[in-house]
Amino acid sequence: MALELTAEELSHNPAWHLYDLDMQRGEMRFLEARPETFRVSAFLDTRIAYTGDQVHGFPLDAIAAALQQHPVPRRDVAFLFHTSFCCSSLLARSLQREHQMLALREPWVLRRLGDLKRGVLAHAQAWYPQGPALLDLALQLLSKTWEESEAVLIKPTNVSNNLADDLLSLRPDAPGLLLYSDLESFLVSNLKKTADTQQKLPAMVQLFDQDTRYGEQLGVSLAGLDLLQAVVVVWHAQRIQWQALLAASAGARLRTLDSAVLLARPAETLAAAAALLGRPLTAADAKDITGGPVWNTHAKDPFSTYDSVRRGAENLDLAARHREDILAALRWAEPLLSRRPPELPRPLMP
Repeated sequence: MALELTAEELSHNPAWHLYDLDMQRGEMRFLEARPETFRVSAFLDTRIAYTGDQVHGFPLDAIAAALQQHPVPRRDVAFLFHTSFCCSSLLARSLQREHQMLALREPWVLRRLGDLKRGVLAHAQAWYPQGPALLDLALQLLSKTWEESEAVLIKPTNVSNNLADDLLSLRPDAPGLLLYSDLESFLVSNLKKTADTQQKLPAMVQLFDQDTRYGEQLGVSLAGLDLLQAVVVVWHAQRIQWQALLAASAGARLRTLDSAVLLARPAETLAAAAALLGRPLTAADAKDITGGPVWNTHAKDPFSTYDSVRRGAENLDLAARHREDILAALRWAEPLLSRRPPELPRPLMP
């Protein structure tokens, strides 16, 4: 049963979290949330936690009209974009601080909008201006906080990176960080994943090929790739996607960060990231965070113990067991990387 929508609720009540879109029904869909929803949930997708059981749908046009009359009070917004499997959840959790920064980790509604943009463009339809207007509406609803002092850090899923330029254009004061890992680390991370996750790689290849025209640009057939060849394409296509983003006008507000630097120099890197994203940390606070519970529990499960030492040992063991396959994938990647070097400018850390 739909609830009666009021402008006051939409504009000021962060307990109504914009969860999803249903474009066929012309609805935006909300879940009741509380601060624990954003503190504990690894992702704000189907794995979202600490919410009411019922999803409530409201007419999109009614929401737009209500927000036009009573806009959401603007909060400072920053973005954390990533390539997946590069410690983005760890960094987002480290940056989330009561009274300072509310982190939204991979809102499902942005995945929906990323797919909507692809579908529109695939049918040679116009994404502008209706698409960005809908995205702006979503950003207003995602930017509600319980406290006026809080900024909002939005970490979209990497599958929503096709929205990055739109997001930055809609929020011209918002800074952003692009977090990534090197190719070999990305190969190892994918080898660690479940068979179910690995089976999604062909679809990921097609998705990023659609975003970047990777096969056409590189002159390579994307049919019949093995697992690690598909991983190479996903990694490389995302680097190409980010090179274009950094070259655009909004790219001046972005900095890039290798996750290896974050893991090697955690407190220093966290302080630099916090300063870039608008909520500075003292060196002592950064050291406390990187030496505390966030860095000693699993980034996707704050109730289980895990740290960088264990992560490193697991990765070394897996890399040793799959060494020949990894080397074969790196050799296969060489001509592709030679044609389109994957270097990214504007590093956060020297």
